[in-house]
Amino acid sequence: MRTLQLAAATLLFAAASSAATLHETIDRTFDVRPGATVAVNNVNGKITVSSWDQPKVRVIAYKEAKGDRDDAKEALKALRVEMQQRDGGVSVTTHHPRNHDGISSIFDWLLGDHVQMNVRYEVTVPRTMNLDVRNTNGSIRLTGVAGRHEVGTTNGKIEIERCAGSVDASTTNGGIRAELVRVAKGQSLRFETTNGRIEVEVPKDLAADVDAGTTNGSISTDLPVTTTKFSRNSLRGTINGGGTQLRLRTTNGGIAIRVKS
Repeated sequence: MRTLQLAAATLLFAAASSAATLHETIDRTFDVRPGATVAVNNVNGKITVSSWDQPKVRVIAYKEAKGDRDDAKEALKALRVEMQQRDGGVSVTTHHPRNHDGISSIFDWLLGDHVQMNVRYEVTVPRTMNLDVRNTNGSIRLTGVAGRHEVGTTNGKIEIERCAGSVDASTTNGGIRAELVRVAKGQSLRFETTNGRIEVEVPKDLAADVDAGTTNGSISTDLPVTTTKFSRNSLRGTINGGGTQLRLRTTNGGIAIRVKS
């Protein structure tokens, strides 16, 4: 038994000693047309989008692979980031290599067969660009952008700060927090999650038709609502006479409409 324990400890030490975390950075800048779309599609890793006053899009991709050094090296090479200009905008896609059998375990790690991979993106765009941002495992954060924004992830929170324009944001496991500095009449705002709280901060002069609902949680609002339906879990009505479509949906979590200070 002691010999077996020593052998296992030796194997663990050998695996640990050959483990490595490898990185690669890709940094590219593209000329774009105002009002075009920047699309980012990721699998595992955070996506951050901010704005600047330049007619260009800068994409920085931080690739990372953890595991046995040789396997991590191969995985980092196989983990591809594709960037291309499209219709005046930019398309960015992460391509993850597939495991040989799709199964991971502690024995894979001990034997050096398991590699963890992720790509973290930092994207800078002109303020008026449209965004289509998709993720699977990772959060999404937008700051200072205006346009049409479609944002979605499966496992991760969504944060929208100092933004304007229409927003369609959805996640499954994570909360949504949005700060909207300006909303034009006729634009739509949709925020949906399954497991998480939704908090939206809006200008006090927002004119909106509100449709909010949760299964396990409560709803609160700082703005007076002319209601057509109101309960602890549901709110429908108009704010300042109505106009913008504001839809808020969650299953497990509360909903709050706040006034921007």
